[in-house]
Amino acid sequence: LLALRRPPSVATRVLVVYLEGDGRAWLDRHRLSADPTPRDSLVLRMMVQDPAPAVVYLGRPCQYGEATVVGGCSERYWSSHRYAPEVVAAMSGAIDALKRAVQAERVGLVGYSGGGTIGALLAAERDDVAWLVTVAANLDVAAWTGHHRVSPMPHSRNPVDFADRLAGVPQFHFVGGADTQVPAEIVRAYTGHLRDPAELTVKEIPDFDHICCWAEQWPTLRALVSFDKKK
Repeated sequence: LLALRRPPSVATRVLVVYLEGDGRAWLDRHRLSADPTPRDSLVLRMMVQDPAPAVVYLGRPCQYGEATVVGGCSERYWSSHRYAPEVVAAMSGAIDALKRAVQAERVGLVGYSGGGTIGALLAAERDDVAWLVTVAANLDVAAWTGHHRVSPMPHSRNPVDFADRLAGVPQFHFVGGADTQVPAEIVRAYTGHLRDPAELTVKEIPDFDHICCWAEQWPTLRALVSFDKKK
């Protein structure tokens, strides 16, 4: 797992972790990529603009590896098993190490696309998640695969199955009104499973799609998230 960390500017209780999306998982609808590394990380461009005192970018399993490493990494981890328990466990272990490195007590999670799915699954399992922010995230995996009429992902976890645990986590979800990859109804399907959420906001940006213009407008959008300032 690749992690890129900005040295903390001051001591802080909360480490903000930016979670990479699924990357270049597929070449097209029928051809799986040989290397899921994103060609241009929107998430990294968002992370470097975050004003929080301690911020880190965390890639996904099998991304950014040397050819021999990626060659030994099963393609199921960027297809059918991309949200599998062992993937979530690997990401969680990396976050533990990053927390220790900056001596943080809690984490705030920011996940883009499939990174938002991972973020929700991490928030359901960990007891140190202060808040969760997602951007264009497929938070209901079953609804998402059904919408696109692609194969179900029985080996991957679905955040809606952990709705009881997630209801207690403050959350802010950004949705692109022009996003055909993860349309707004996918996020609404997820939030519909949350009963009495502690704090929940869904913000739909009308002209944004799955790529444009999250990184370009991130400072303005990030400022809309206020609950992390209370932690």
